[in-house]
Amino acid sequence: MDIPLFNSDEEKLKDSLSRYKQMIDDTPICIKVFDGDGKLIFINKGGRKEHFIKDTDDISKWDWVATVKKEYQPQVLEAFKQGLGGTASEVLMEHTPEGSSHGWCQGIISPIKGENGKVNLLLFYSIDATAKMEAKKQLEKKEKELEIRNDELQKINGFMVGRELNMVKLKERIKELEKNKTG
Repeated sequence: MDIPLFNSDEEKLKDSLSRYKQMIDDTPICIKVFDGDGKLIFINKGGRKEHFIKDTDDISKWDWVATVKKEYQPQVLEAFKQGLGGTASEVLMEHTPEGSSHGWCQGIISPIKGENGKVNLLLFYSIDATAKMEAKKQLEKKEKELEIRNDELQKINGFMVGRELNMVKLKERIKELEKNKTG
């Protein structure tokens, strides 16, 4: 690896920022940055790809909440509100097919405070949780199937036990009748 030679602190800073930008753009994680007023000011290339945003699109006009299915929007907005209030939070959301190439995402919202202690940026990053949610649905389906099967087996078992008890009673009655006949 070549070590760059810098003539000034400004060149070092620019190089450092360039490297961080490259790392952020290369990750498949969706990374969004909002200002302290909740306005989107940055989304990385992974996020743009996930949400079908072109490099030339104006992200300030993008309705990022609309990418989330309506039933999950209140939780997402609450987590976002908590972040703007200074508290980090986590949220699970299901996306609309038009809004994201991921069915489900697990999001982390982290407030970034300035020297004055106020939230001046909000970092919102999310990872694809589709496989995790599909596995959870499959597990729930299997559990329900096993529960139904278990209920069926309990009914059969109850029937069989009842039948056996009736057979025992019948045998006892036959013995009693035979005993009365002979006695």
